[in-house]
Amino acid sequence: MASSSNTLAEVLLSRRVQEMVVNGEQPVSLYICRDEKDAQNAPVSPLAPIPIIDLSLLSSSSTEEELQKLKSALCCWGCFQAINHGIPSSFLDEIQQVTREFFRQSMEEKKKYSKGVVEEMEGYGGDPSPEQGQFLDWQDRLLLTVYPHDLRVPKFWPQNPQSFSEILENYTCKMRMVTKLVSKSMAKSLHLEENCFLEQFGEGATLQARFNHYPCCQSPDIVLGLKPHSDGTGYTIILQDIEGLQILQNQQWLTVPTVPSALFILMGDQMEIMTNGIFKSPVHRVITNKEKVRTSIAVFYTPEKNKEIGPQDGLVNEERPRLFKHVKDYEIIHWEHYQRGMRALHTAQV
Repeated sequence: MASSSNTLAEVLLSRRVQEMVVNGEQPVSLYICRDEKDAQNAPVSPLAPIPIIDLSLLSSSSTEEELQKLKSALCCWGCFQAINHGIPSSFLDEIQQVTREFFRQSMEEKKKYSKGVVEEMEGYGGDPSPEQGQFLDWQDRLLLTVYPHDLRVPKFWPQNPQSFSEILENYTCKMRMVTKLVSKSMAKSLHLEENCFLEQFGEGATLQARFNHYPCCQSPDIVLGLKPHSDGTGYTIILQDIEGLQILQNQQWLTVPTVPSALFILMGDQMEIMTNGIFKSPVHRVITNKEKVRTSIAVFYTPEKNKEIGPQDGLVNEERPRLFKHVKDYEIIHWEHYQRGMRALHTAQV
């Protein structure tokens, strides 16, 4: 029999956070991640000095200095701000605007694309109900597989706004170009053959787009938009409108600044595995805001289904022995641990 807290979680997840805010409801206990006393004693999170990488330099003739900046960023931070990525700022504004328009629609319209509460991942709603003892996130989201095309689930693709599908199709093409450039550049920064990571991801590597909506919250000190976790992806490309994303660095939460027209690129656990621990997969979270609604678009780049990945041969030697096993469909193991509030990286260690 399901516990009473899990039953309540399923009831709450069958509704929408936006709906609760409109009705003037306050976060109930399952959304509260810490008590108010702990919140009052928590230090203020400063802005993180995230390295900025010029992607246009990575494809030019004089790349070495920028490649070493990229390597340093991913060894120390596990993330970077990508500028000059070839995507016009006007188009980034378009996809952010169509995201806002989707979430501004009536609840009736949005619920046409609703997902199941307990297990289903794709569609509109909240993440599946976590295991007992885990708090809920103060957010609504729309998750869509966008590549390969044969993995798409058309019933979850919004018909309104009318431009949504066309803009997302265009964004998907641009994300594929970015992942190819970044994957090749990461390999070259480690003095590896430039296609080695692309080969590990495979031709059928998946792209999933997650459109996140974080409504205003009257208790931002004790309610999180997204619980602390690392990503189970190869890496994730994030477009955010206002600050709210934080990373954990040396046991301190640091806020990721917004850089105009930049893409924030964050390593996932599978990239840490492929680089034999050289690149880091940082723990991160999203805080809530009392006065401002926040939206973001995260694109998850993950190795193709049933494809085995592991430490690249050129990164395993006597000085740096193998740290990880070869794994397959790691994101499934990652999700099982995430639902329990745990990291999964240790399951891939030798």
